[in-house]
Amino acid sequence: MEHCTVETGLLRKKPCGQAAVVKCTNCERPLCSQHAIAQLNEAGHKTGAFLCKECDVAARDYEKRMRYSREKAIAKSVMAPPKPAAKPAAMAKEPPREHSGEIAFTAGTQAPAPPPKPAAVAPAPKKPAPPSEDSGMIEYTPAKKPDDKK
Repeated sequence: MEHCTVETGLLRKKPCGQAAVVKCTNCERPLCSQHAIAQLNEAGHKTGAFLCKECDVAARDYEKRMRYSREKAIAKSVMAPPKPAAKPAAMAKEPPREHSGEIAFTAGTQAPAPPPKPAAVAPAPKKPAPPSEDSGMIEYTPAKKPDDKK
């Protein structure tokens, strides 16, 4: 009969020594009923597998990292711009051909765009008009006008 090998004690570590009922699924260490940690499935039901405390902590850490990396990959795929669709071979752009100077059109092709027209020359800026005779004082009170012609 095997005994539990989990170390207990705060200052003086020693094996538990109780009768082992199961072995750790991961490291096959003999465990008593007090130190065996039952594993649960996604629905929360016991699977029949037991782990020691160290293996259980490592398994939870692994699941946490995997969940984080899956969430990160999903977020990256959602945030990434969509990839442009690949053009079929028939739609691929042909390399430019050299020609003799004359342009011949074939059926089903479009005529090339006319060359752009040169930009229109902007008119010269207008000179400001000379000030008029009545550009004297600024009126602050519209009711009273100064008498300039006396």
